[in-house]
Amino acid sequence: MLWHWILDGGVTMGALIILSIVSIGVVLERVAFFKEIRNASYDLRTGIQESLDKKQYDSVLPQCEVSKSPLAALILAEAASGRAADSDRTERAMLLTLRGEMARMKQYLPMLATISSIAPFVGLFGTCKGIISAFSNISTEGMGGPSVIAGGISEALIATATGLLVAIPALMFYNYFSKMIGNLALEMESTAFQLYRDLQQHTSGRDVRGE
Repeated sequence: MLWHWILDGGVTMGALIILSIVSIGVVLERVAFFKEIRNASYDLRTGIQESLDKKQYDSVLPQCEVSKSPLAALILAEAASGRAADSDRTERAMLLTLRGEMARMKQYLPMLATISSIAPFVGLFGTCKGIISAFSNISTEGMGGPSVIAGGISEALIATATGLLVAIPALMFYNYFSKMIGNLALEMESTAFQLYRDLQQHTSGRDVRGE
């Protein structure tokens, strides 16, 4: 049935299939990416807390240097500023780092936004093509019954439905990932601030960079 659906949808189905494949690829890649950074963030928080509990303060920043978590980048930015966790310089360093990490988390999402925007228009093109084909059949064969225009109308409706089927999930996942990124950014910013402040309190004035 799926194969007949594709054939009946006409040439625009090729473009819509490509868009759907790209959309699915982006969604799967981002799901794997966010799972990886969540696991990395959990491992980093656990490792830092264990280091603080064991008073192994010099091992905190090396853990951040090898972690793939955005949380690690934020902590390193705070440490590199060389100031208190609530200083203006540290806040600027964190803001710049956070922007960079958010850009990394938003990678490929513009493709979902683009697909959700253009897929309905590709379907609309197929709709127009199907209607044109139906009227062309009428002009050449006359009003010979429903079978004369059935092919064109079928192509038009299938193209429209497929365009929406491609666009709606792409838009849903774009909004979902965008919301997730915003929540992650807030969570990691506050967590990085708290962890670095805890490290400063434990080191009581020592240079946490180990210098």
